[in-house]
Amino acid sequence: MSSQSNSKLLTHACNTLLANKKIRYVCIIDKMGKLVFEKQQDGIDLLIPDGKSRSLYMKSVLQVSLQKEFDKQVGILMYNISHRTNIDMISIPIFGYVVLISVNPHENCDAIANSAIKIFEEILKKT
Repeated sequence: MSSQSNSKLLTHACNTLLANKKIRYVCIIDKMGKLVFEKQQDGIDLLIPDGKSRSLYMKSVLQVSLQKEFDKQVGILMYNISHRTNIDMISIPIFGYVVLISVNPHENCDAIANSAIKIFEEILKKT
């Protein structure tokens, strides 16, 4: 499948998620911590400057990787949630990537994560 087709599918998945106004930002990171795709709500401040975002991506991938080491003993890692004062962050390992989602604080991160998993499973199966 062409990268243009992949981009359209990912744009569709992110737009579907971002229809939920509680979601601020969605990105896809490869296993090396490199940003593959991103989309955000119009008019929001990402809170993390571009110079620091690479570090966030690498740490998210590393955290998921370290936790996946225990999949055999305690079950497959579905997602991680980091609750912060200003935002909540959800990291979802899926098909060799990490989907990182920032949401407004105190939202139902479990519902958002499960919805994102369903959307990305459908989209990424097509790529």
